[in-house]
Amino acid sequence: MIFINETAYKEFKELLDEANVESYNIRIDLDRYGCNGPIFGVYPGEATEDDDVDTINEVNFIVNKAVNKEFGGFIIVSNEENGGQGVGLKPIVQPASTGDNGGCKSGGGCGGCTGCN
Repeated sequence: MIFINETAYKEFKELLDEANVESYNIRIDLDRYGCNGPIFGVYPGEATEDDDVDTINEVNFIVNKAVNKEFGGFIIVSNEENGGQGVGLKPIVQPASTGDNGGCKSGGGCGGCTGCN
């Protein structure tokens, strides 16, 4: 369910260590939908019976089974793979376009969209 190469793993683990994360049980969850699609939260958490767990090296990635099914798993990309924007997270299955810029009222970006970053 989680796909990550060695470079992205090292960068992700460094982020955890720099943030003094005590547990390498990391939950990936749908936070909300923004103008450009789904926005995911990544934070320490514990697995429940409703979760899938994928262990890669020292990190246990936890994803709710329904979220995992909806998005087909996730790819964690390195800073370089993410165009210099830092470590990134991408769902394997991209949500279908709504034809309205993901809810934005304006033609480009989030200028006319409420609730977007």
